[in-house]
Amino acid sequence: MSAPSPPPAACTSIPAGPSIAVVGAGPTAIGLLERLVANAPELGGGGRLQVHLIDPHPPGGGRVWRAAQPSLLWANSLAADVTVLPDPSVTVDGPVGEGTTLWQWVESVGRSLPVGDPAGDEAREVTPTSFPSRPLVNAYLGWVLSEVVAAARPWADVHLHESRAVDVRVRAAGVDVELADGRVLPADIAVLAQGHLDAHATPAEREVAQRAADAGLTYLPTGYTADLDLSLLAPGEDVLVRGAGLAFVDLMVLLTSGRGGRFEPDGNGLRYLPSGREPVLHVGSRRGVPYRAKLGYVWPGPPVPLRFFTPEALDAAFGADRRLDLRADLAPVIARELGWAHYTELFRAHPGRTTVPWPEFAERYEATDDPVVIAELVARAVPDPADRFDLVARDRPLAGSRFASAERLQEAVRGLVRADLARSADPGHSTDAAVFTALLFCHGTIAGLVAAGRLTPRSEAEDVAGWWMNLFSYLASGPPAPRLAELLALSEVGLVRFLGADTRFELDAAAGVFRARSASVDDAVTARAMVEARLPAPAVSATPDRLVTSLVSRGVAAEQVIEDPTGAVRGTGRLSVDPDQRVVSATGQTQDRLFAVGFWTSGAQVAAFARPRTNAPFFRQNDALARRLWHALTGRADVAVAA
Repeated sequence: MSAPSPPPAACTSIPAGPSIAVVGAGPTAIGLLERLVANAPELGGGGRLQVHLIDPHPPGGGRVWRAAQPSLLWANSLAADVTVLPDPSVTVDGPVGEGTTLWQWVESVGRSLPVGDPAGDEAREVTPTSFPSRPLVNAYLGWVLSEVVAAARPWADVHLHESRAVDVRVRAAGVDVELADGRVLPADIAVLAQGHLDAHATPAEREVAQRAADAGLTYLPTGYTADLDLSLLAPGEDVLVRGAGLAFVDLMVLLTSGRGGRFEPDGNGLRYLPSGREPVLHVGSRRGVPYRAKLGYVWPGPPVPLRFFTPEALDAAFGADRRLDLRADLAPVIARELGWAHYTELFRAHPGRTTVPWPEFAERYEATDDPVVIAELVARAVPDPADRFDLVARDRPLAGSRFASAERLQEAVRGLVRADLARSADPGHSTDAAVFTALLFCHGTIAGLVAAGRLTPRSEAEDVAGWWMNLFSYLASGPPAPRLAELLALSEVGLVRFLGADTRFELDAAAGVFRARSASVDDAVTARAMVEARLPAPAVSATPDRLVTSLVSRGVAAEQVIEDPTGAVRGTGRLSVDPDQRVVSATGQTQDRLFAVGFWTSGAQVAAFARPRTNAPFFRQNDALARRLWHALTGRADVAVAA
């Protein structure tokens, strides 16, 4: 592994040659650039490519992973489980190398950084099972970008433009990208890869904000937590928080450790020593519990291949032409697949906790999709209920529970968190790691279904980013276990209070308070401040991003719309792209020179980081797009592109 190369220099002139302008210089853009470079020897046709990366934030991390944020904020993956470089597990048309994970970078590069460099100091402390800070991830991403730029030199030049793109003008023979500093970059093709978009407050949020202001209350709408003005939340103040996911965890950290509080060991847990500057957070959500902890050990595997939720199996079950509903058709198949991964690992790694031979169990499990029959089989073969897979119970642990008091509810949620922490640290429950990997594989199948247009329009627009991503995030993309240990300590000193399941929030202007009630307890909680602890939903027709606003207002791009069974048409909030990720105009025409990729588009919802050795969709999407871009640049008709 070579030492990091110098970053690309800012460009002041536009060299001749085929060119691509990429709006964004974060993980998504890096992944695409790496695939462009990897495919260049085969597809470049001898022309020297010019790539322009446009981002107001330092290259590599982009906004979300920028170094200029508190090191208190962590990634929610182990150092050994993060990569943006493909490894031999990745099946794509273009070539792949061995890849370099975040942990390998720490060992080879990060620890050699000078004393006093924050990234180097942290790198010398982390282990494969540490959760790295976001600034450390930024350092890794910056190194990857430098390495990709160095690898590009035989075929391409990469130029950095530290500015914000504010418009793209599509011409017959190319595009002109307008920058906020007044420059115009001509290119053959533009790719929008900005990552998460900001959104203006929704009409409902604007109404609440106005009513709250009129009543003298504090209301923080959805947004990236590190960018919120948390000084509005006063020490000792009761604050209602809607959402118990990762945005809530960031909020909790910034309002406690970020305000001078300290955690110290206390037996097997932690004790919190307040600074006196903390507010009291009353947190509620549909589940009423925080997301499940990320596993704290490196699982040796092997991963369990999908058996029921492959494209071939779905074609056999439903036909190759029928549009599928993710909730009605596919949710039962996903549950069956996750159960298969769980029991495959249980019988492989912990056979002493089973009572029948694996071939017998596997044959009977494969023979039926009836959940009642499967439950009877499991009851006979797996004596300990803790070793059984129950997706419904795991997903909604408070469902149907009613508590006599708010204190009983606090005890119950703390008990669930303690049990989750113990399990997430215990390789004896490696079945959870198998399920985690199966979720990643299922996500890849869903991304493929979206790309192939196999889901119903409603299901694609609502269920992928709604039901599926909510389930996936809860089970597979929760906080680092140490954060839940901190949450327990904060709960025990009364600085975090759990509101319960199916929490409902309202603003009572007459009483001058926000109020929260849940299905778990009779007590209502009031406060004069409230935070929406979640990222805003994509809203390309209501975003402060000048580039997207300009494209949509001129009809060059459009919001994806769907028609429900009644014939009513409504927007999804996402930018409309075709299966090749070309932007679709307001008149339904594809823009051959303008592409877009990311969570905010109607394309497959693919994470910008990958778990090593899992053939992640991130790489497959980037490789396919890179090869399409080369095809568009060279006009070659013989370029193979994986579906």
